[in-house]
Amino acid sequence: MATEPDRLEVTDGTDTVVLTNSRNGWLVELQVAGDDDVRRQRLLEAATQTLMLDEGGRLELWIENATPASDRVPLAAGFVHYRDLWRLERPLPAPDTDLVTRPFTDADIDGFLEVNNRAFDWHPEQGNLTPEELAEKCAEPWFDPDGFRLLELEGRLAGFCWTKVHADESPPVGEIYAIAVDPDFHGRGLGRELTLDGLSWLSAQGLRHSMLYVESDNRHANRLYEDLGFRRTTISRAFQRIVR
Repeated sequence: MATEPDRLEVTDGTDTVVLTNSRNGWLVELQVAGDDDVRRQRLLEAATQTLMLDEGGRLELWIENATPASDRVPLAAGFVHYRDLWRLERPLPAPDTDLVTRPFTDADIDGFLEVNNRAFDWHPEQGNLTPEELAEKCAEPWFDPDGFRLLELEGRLAGFCWTKVHADESPPVGEIYAIAVDPDFHGRGLGRELTLDGLSWLSAQGLRHSMLYVESDNRHANRLYEDLGFRRTTISRAFQRIVR
């Protein structure tokens, strides 16, 4: 076992399980030679044993393009299914909106964090965002402040639609990366208009395909996206295990 400050790795020379420390626990990555559920289960059990020998903690495993059959191995290894993230897609362009937004600037950091953390106080990744975490996101190669659209109403930030372009996909795809309305402005239909504003910006970049990720149990958001023509294409499924 090789140990780094935020990383644990267990290997038998053929298969490897990598644990990466995150804000919500240890993310599990399985590196298995071939399609072998028995070996995957063995690696998940090895990850559990590794944390037992350390100080314990929370393990989190994500399975992309999940199907009902995807549950068998993690459940057999003592993990519990707790979250589904849906990928929704729709073609571009989308209907127009009269909403007026502007690009993000460094002067907006504090205001954005306040709105973001009020709107996402329930979200395990987007909630409680720190200035350091925001700076890391803004340093990513894909970041474009022009595609980070801010809405101001009544002299304050009321919401935002942060977009992302996946230039590595074929054809390129525009993503509604994060979108929120300050709770003080709920009930005005701004979520719909901000979504359309973000899609309009993506269309202006020459993109013809859009996508976003949404929690499966976020009923209000899913009704809105369905009404805007988004359709579910894949499911990313999360499993967790608490190790003591």
